[in-house]
Amino acid sequence: MILNSEQESFRASVGSFLAAKLPISALRTLRGKPVATAYDRDLWGQLAMLGVSSITVPAASGGAEFGWLALGAVAQEIGRRLSPTPLLSSVVLAQGALIQCASPAQVARYLPALLNGDEVWAVAFEEEAHFSPDRLQTAMTPQGLCGSKGMVLDGAAADRLLVTALNESGQWGLLLVDSDTPGINQQASRLMDGRQYVAFEFSEVSESACEWVAGPASESGWARVLNQAMAILAAEMLGSARELCERTIEHLKEREQFDVKIGSFQALQHRAAHMYSELELSQAAVDAALVAFDSEGVDQCAMASAAKALANDCFQLISDESVQMHGGMGVTDELDIGLFLKRSRVCNQLLGDTHWHHLRYANRLGF
Repeated sequence: MILNSEQESFRASVGSFLAAKLPISALRTLRGKPVATAYDRDLWGQLAMLGVSSITVPAASGGAEFGWLALGAVAQEIGRRLSPTPLLSSVVLAQGALIQCASPAQVARYLPALLNGDEVWAVAFEEEAHFSPDRLQTAMTPQGLCGSKGMVLDGAAADRLLVTALNESGQWGLLLVDSDTPGINQQASRLMDGRQYVAFEFSEVSESACEWVAGPASESGWARVLNQAMAILAAEMLGSARELCERTIEHLKEREQFDVKIGSFQALQHRAAHMYSELELSQAAVDAALVAFDSEGVDQCAMASAAKALANDCFQLISDESVQMHGGMGVTDELDIGLFLKRSRVCNQLLGDTHWHHLRYANRLGF
């Protein structure tokens, strides 16, 4: 990843903050807290003040306009430490949907609170057991908003929800509603990665309590936001995979067996080389996808799917190999290695597994 001096300085500042305030131990602490706690709200406010929430926002709207490569670099720093933050849920998905789909008046009204960390939002758009963003049954009926959503990232910690729904004409739309509105029921849970995911039921939520922020004309903007989220999640996974690879290489250099450093075993050297080569391939795909969002004339869907598919496979391979090369202790909770392994399994399913992205990539190329 090639960053300019400003982007690199920003990445280093965020990395130092995360190392001091949100190391891997923060995830261990989070696992012991009530499920309603998705992350440390105060620390997120500090990250927002550092500018994490405004990296890709145009300067005219109060943002830093550093570009998607810079945001991807920050996501990699988060991935290295498994830091629980609402970067994906509130910044990339919710904030991105607001900017891409809402009216200028709505952006001016709501964006400042998101940029400074006073509010955090979540987006409820998944309805199937597996990632199927095009399937939509939730609808605004004469009785109100009715339907269900699952796997809403950090949903129980959100002040407001953006909900994909069919309007009364049966067309796609995006509406904004306060998370504590009557008629909204939620069930929060932690998956194996320790992060919060929420299932929502909307039961005749009054239309007067909802605000439409997008209609059918903005559906392409929402598709763009999903592609951006895929690439940023891939960047986070890449950061985790790189951290795992580096830790495993250090372990091979230090661990002795039969009075010999196990890193001298040729079989393990081959496996380490395989990890590194897959890591570099994934890095190239992620960088290309991020650059695509700042340029025109590139198939962003294909680039995002290539990045996510390769990140899925890379993270799974390196987490598997890291556990095996650490031996039996690799699967114990005492080591951080197992935490990365669990995160890889959840991330592989978020925003599309490898098979889903292979099919989409092939379709984009006309196969």
